[in-house]
Amino acid sequence: MQVIIDVPDSFLKEISFGFLKPEREIKFILAVKLVEAGRISTGRAVEWLGISKPRFLQEMGRYGLSAFPIDDETIEKDIINVKESIS
Repeated sequence: MQVIIDVPDSFLKEISFGFLKPEREIKFILAVKLVEAGRISTGRAVEWLGISKPRFLQEMGRYGLSAFPIDDETIEKDIINVKESIS
């Protein structure tokens, strides 16, 4: 299946970050959001993008994103655990 989306050139210049082709950039952003939302796995994303898993994780890092989301509650528990282990 192919989806065609009209995107202004100025918009493409604003979102371009790591990939040379705008189509790949948009595809990557979509894959990242699907992984973040839990809709697909990182394995499925890299298969679709045709890149390695380390490259995918590295590119996610460039966007300030992680394939391993951590919520505030988890961070707070980790801080408590560290403080208790120090005492």
